[in-house]
Amino acid sequence: MMANTREYLLVWDSTMANPNGDMLNENKPRHDEITGQLEVSDVRIKRFIRDEWQSTGHNVLVRTKKDDKGKVMSCTNLIKEVMKNADLKENDLPEYILKQYIDVRLFGAVITKPKYDITGPLQVMWSKSVNPAEIKYMQGNSAYAGGEDKSQSTIWSKYVTPYALFKTYAVYNDNVARKQGIEVSENDLSEFTTALINGLINYRSTSKNQMPRLLVEVIYKEHRIDGELNYVDVNFDTSEDEVRDISQTTLDLQKLNEYYKSKKEFIDKIVIYKHNTAKIVNLPEEFEVINF
Repeated sequence: MMANTREYLLVWDSTMANPNGDMLNENKPRHDEITGQLEVSDVRIKRFIRDEWQSTGHNVLVRTKKDDKGKVMSCTNLIKEVMKNADLKENDLPEYILKQYIDVRLFGAVITKPKYDITGPLQVMWSKSVNPAEIKYMQGNSAYAGGEDKSQSTIWSKYVTPYALFKTYAVYNDNVARKQGIEVSENDLSEFTTALINGLINYRSTSKNQMPRLLVEVIYKEHRIDGELNYVDVNFDTSEDEVRDISQTTLDLQKLNEYYKSKKEFIDKIVIYKHNTAKIVNLPEEFEVINF
């Protein structure tokens, strides 16, 4: 049975990290030069999700894979390998990859050869930080020397931001799925929400240090889309440019509650996934709450 349309709003933060480096700008955190807000691409968020899917045993098509010579495979060669291993003809490819790969089923794919484009019914939008965030240039000494004959350790450098709180909007459109004959199940979308939360938690590195704090999922009875679902207000206990921790924020769901009341006849339910560190006010009893 086809899953109903739904929308998501994820509130998450990044601490002493580079949420999404811009390779064309010294790998500095992507940011809006006018407002000072940081930016994160949809590709970065979907990478967290795909990495989590792979680590939990799901088949993922869009991934980094190396050939026998250690070189990263192109999309064309990856598809050739898929077709060879599954003994597929070109006409069989679309149905096969939609069935086998959850990322294709939800996010879509652009196949160059044979030419086949799938518009994903689940779209993740670019994210912007709620607060203007400072970008710092950091340097330090590594533990190792730069070479066998060097007496000094090498110097590392990177750009980080002390703290940024983001909102990420995503939408699953059942009409898009139907038009392309894509069967998206409730289980597929359950796997999406799980990977969205756990992907951010589990993917940690010296440049990535992020944490989901709140995920809103609005499930509709019929096809209906708000278009942004920006109904969570973030209130800071200090000035926006001085905030450094989630404990200095309060997430207010009053506008979400008003949206629910005004559209109640079209909404099946609203699910709130929340981290225990998030301070939330105006959370209605009608909402289903899941702690993570």
